[in-house]
Amino acid sequence: MSYRAYFKKLTKFIIIILWMIIPIYSYSEQVAISQHLYKLYKGEILFGKSSYSLYKRDNSFFFEIISKTDGVFKLKKDKRVELSNYMINSGSISPLKYEYIRERKDKRDYIVTIFNSDSGVHTIDNGIKKEHHKVADTLDRLSVQIAYQKDLKNGTFESTYTVLDKGRLRKYIYTIHSDDVIDTVFGETNTIVIKRVIENNKRSSLTWYAVDHDFIPVKIEQYRKKSLKFTVYLDKINK
Repeated sequence: MSYRAYFKKLTKFIIIILWMIIPIYSYSEQVAISQHLYKLYKGEILFGKSSYSLYKRDNSFFFEIISKTDGVFKLKKDKRVELSNYMINSGSISPLKYEYIRERKDKRDYIVTIFNSDSGVHTIDNGIKKEHHKVADTLDRLSVQIAYQKDLKNGTFESTYTVLDKGRLRKYIYTIHSDDVIDTVFGETNTIVIKRVIENNKRSSLTWYAVDHDFIPVKIEQYRKKSLKFTVYLDKINK
């Protein structure tokens, strides 16, 4: 094995070990802003659940989504954690750090993107570092959700964002699809249905935002091309 290959393998090993022994963030000093619980279905079959949690510490925000298998799929271990640390400067979302962790029975993935550092914006994907250039005003996969909900509250329903999607630069495009009244945890709920497409990508989604409840997502349909992959429903609000 060459010295370069050995060093790369050793670096990856050290990063994984550090991730295993050091928690992502300690919430002991953070203030919980909101927590929403969702259930995921394929047709009528429950296969997963997710929690969406928003915290604040000083002037820094943390948006975390934890998803894992449930129901008949509970024995098939698949847990995903996404965490965005960002600040709000002059009304704009400024991401600091994004982390993605996926744990399966025989595999673990860890991706981290650092936005504000002396060495510039970069992503480390399972130990392999990638530098990003010309990424001003770029968001991550979670902070873009916060930015779009902020736009909705300000009356802007169609927006386009540049997003670093697990190390890949993407365009997220949000457009009005329709409006709808559906039954939710709030009862009969007025919603605006927003379509999100990712430029040059097969993924898209429809999201039902509760107009009279701070534009909380109450239903999400995830598509690959024209095929509906799964549906997400808001199940409970803890805060």
